[in-house]
Amino acid sequence: MKVKIKKQGKVKEFKLINSWSDVTMETWLKLTEYETGTKTEQALNTIQAVSDIPNQLVKELSLSDAAVIMSKVAELQAKQNTKLKRIIKINDIEYGFHPDLDSITLGEYADIETFIKNGIEKQLPELCAVLYRPIKEKKNDKYTIEPYDADIRMRTEEMKQMSAEQVQSALVFFLSFRDGVLRDYAIVFSGTAEGNEDAIATEDFASKWGWFGVMHRLCNEDISKLESITKLSLLECLTWLSYETDLSTQNKVKRNG
Repeated sequence: MKVKIKKQGKVKEFKLINSWSDVTMETWLKLTEYETGTKTEQALNTIQAVSDIPNQLVKELSLSDAAVIMSKVAELQAKQNTKLKRIIKINDIEYGFHPDLDSITLGEYADIETFIKNGIEKQLPELCAVLYRPIKEKKNDKYTIEPYDADIRMRTEEMKQMSAEQVQSALVFFLSFRDGVLRDYAIVFSGTAEGNEDAIATEDFASKWGWFGVMHRLCNEDISKLESITKLSLLECLTWLSYETDLSTQNKVKRNG
């Protein structure tokens, strides 16, 4: 997309992004940072990030020109495709979104939760490097991805080239799944349920130790079992812990009854 700017009686054309898919993850993260500034600062920084207009000229833009450009940017963002991009291509390598979140391992999920806790805006590339992995096999719309080995350093750099559109759709999809996990297995994490003295942690404790508390309990305090525990299905682990918690509560009721 091109925009025309009149300066000193002359009209010049500059390039503006054609769609929200032209915005990379790195640029999008910068745009979210700009939202904390004043409206003027936000406009200047946004225009610099999504166009090839020289920085000095951006600072000299009239209010009407700046408003027109910002309006176009907002329009492109509103028109973005929000459907999950299950397969993306970066540097000629195809990466597949986790094909079945219901089978995600404890280790994968725990790492993602750690990234969210540390600040999703700071570790978004790492989060995406867990959810997207190189495709091993593909047939029609079905595919398998490489197993998770927690070594995501190289893939993290690749993920920075994802488009904002791809990132946002993946986040919406995963966070919806995460909300379901936290809701369905609340008894495992919260000490607020009636008689739930055996829950993983109080809110303060959970905030400090996160998913380590889950793994500590599943390992039965045996650190040598930690690696094998992280490869188990997340939902199977949480179902097991939910049963343990309920069973313990029932036994206490019988003893005290």
